[in-house]
Amino acid sequence: MTPSLKDLGNQFYTKGDYDKAIELYKQGIQEILDDNNIVNEDSNNQLSLITSNLSISYYQLKRYQESLEWALKSIEYNPKSAKPYLRAGDAYIELSNYKDAKEKYLLCIKNINTNDETAKNLLNQASNSLQNAKMKQFYQPILEGSPALYDRVEIKYLDSIREKALFAKVPIQKGEIIFSDLPFIHQLSVDSFKLHHNDICNHCIKFIDSSAAIIKCNNTNGCKYQYCSEKCKLESFSYHNQSCMNNSDLVLSSNHPISKYRAMVENVPTSTQLLLVESLISMISHLLKTKQAKNCNLALGTITHLKRGPLMAQQSSFNGKNLEDLQKQYQPLLSLLEDAYGLKLKEHLDDQLLKNEFKKYTNFKIIVFSVDFYDNLLGMINFNSTSTVVKSGKKIEIQVPVTTTGKGKKSNNQVKTTTKTIENSCWGVGLFPIFSCMNHSCFPNVEISNEIIDGVTSVRMVVKAKKNIPAGSEILHSYCDETLSNKERKDILFSQYGFKCTCNKCSK
Repeated sequence: MTPSLKDLGNQFYTKGDYDKAIELYKQGIQEILDDNNIVNEDSNNQLSLITSNLSISYYQLKRYQESLEWALKSIEYNPKSAKPYLRAGDAYIELSNYKDAKEKYLLCIKNINTNDETAKNLLNQASNSLQNAKMKQFYQPILEGSPALYDRVEIKYLDSIREKALFAKVPIQKGEIIFSDLPFIHQLSVDSFKLHHNDICNHCIKFIDSSAAIIKCNNTNGCKYQYCSEKCKLESFSYHNQSCMNNSDLVLSSNHPISKYRAMVENVPTSTQLLLVESLISMISHLLKTKQAKNCNLALGTITHLKRGPLMAQQSSFNGKNLEDLQKQYQPLLSLLEDAYGLKLKEHLDDQLLKNEFKKYTNFKIIVFSVDFYDNLLGMINFNSTSTVVKSGKKIEIQVPVTTTGKGKKSNNQVKTTTKTIENSCWGVGLFPIFSCMNHSCFPNVEISNEIIDGVTSVRMVVKAKKNIPAGSEILHSYCDETLSNKERKDILFSQYGFKCTCNKCSK
C-alpha cells in the first residue's frame, strides 16, 4: 500500500495541492512504521524518499523550518542519498543560514550516484545552489546592512554563464526607485577635478554650498582634498592616506612617483580608469600594511566577486599567446606605483607575510605590484565600472570655440568663442557592488537617474523602473546606449563585456 500512498501524494504535489500531498506522505510514513517492527535498509530507503518529498512540500508552502526538519530526518534514514541534502540546503537558504546551506550542498554533490540517470541534472542543480549560497553569504550582509538602499532587491546565482543576478523582492511600479547604490571606490575625472576641486567634497562629490563649513585635508603642503563632513574625510582615509601630499618629501613635484604616474596617464582616453587603479592600489597597500586585510583579494571588500580578467586579453593585438608581452607595457606605471605605495618602513620590511604580498613575482599568486594583478584590476574596471555625474543644480556659462569660414577663395577659417550655458556638474567613474550585479538586456526594465530630485546630490547610482516589475522578476539594464545600431551595440557588448547578445533585437 505504501508505494500507492506515496504515488498518490506525488499526484497531489504535481497538481499544487501540497497540503493534501503532505497528508498522504505522512500516512505512508506511518504505514511503513506500523508494518516494520524491525527497521531495515529497505524501509529506511522508503522512509528517506517520503520524508524528502515531505520536505519539498513544506518548502512549496514556504514553511521552511518544517521543510528543514523533514530533510534532516530524510538524511537520518539514508545518509547516502543525495537529494535530501539538496532539500536541506534549500531550506537553510530561506532561513538565511548560508554557511550550513553550503555544507549541505557539498554533501549532496559528494553523495550523488553518477550511475543514476538523473545524476547530471542533480549535480548541476546542487552546483548552482552551492554558488548561490556563497553569493548569499557574501552579499546578504551588504543588503541587510543598508535596508534604506536595498530592501526591495535580492541577489541570486543563476548559472555558470550568467552567474549572479538582481531580482525584485516586491512589486515595483513604473517610475519608482528600485534601489540606490554607493560606490566602493570612485574616481573624479581629471577635468572635473581641475574645474571643481574648490566646490566639492572630494569623497562623495557633493557640491558644497559657500555657506557650509568645509573640512580640509590635514596636510599643509599642497593637497587640495576637502570634504563636506568628518564622515567623508574618515571614509577617504584608506585610499587617500598614502597618496596625500602631507609630508615635505611629498610636495607636488614632477619628480615624485605619484606626480609622474598622474602626468603619464592624464591625457590618455582612459585616464580616469587608470587613476582609479592607482586609488585601488593605494587602498590595498594601506589595508595590508595596517593588517585590516590578509591579502589583496580580501582588501577588495565588497567588490571581491565582481567579474575580472586581464584587460590585455580584450585587445585586438592579443593572439592568445602573447599576454605576458602585452602586459609588460604596464611596467613603467607599476614601477612608479611601487615607489609610491611599496614597503619602506622597517616594521613592514621585517614582516615576511606582508613582504610576500608585495613581491613583484611569485608562483602564480596575485600580488600588489605584479603586471597580472594590475591588468586584472583594469579588467575589473572595464567590465564593471560605471560613469557617474553629480549636478550642482546651478547653470554656468562657458566659452566654447566656434569656427567661422570667411568669404572668398583666399580667406582663412577663423576660430572665435561663444558663450554657452550648461548645467554645472562633475563626472567620474566608480565601482558599485550591487549595481554591478545586474545583467544586460537590450530591452531593459530599469533606467539610471542623475537627477537631484531623485536624491543624486552626491555620487551614487539611483535605479528606477522603466515599466511595472512583478515581484520575483530579474532587474535588467542595458550595458550600452539602447539607441545604437544593432552592429554597434553587439560590437560594444562583445569587445567590452565579452559576450555575444542573441536577443530578438540583436538578431534582426
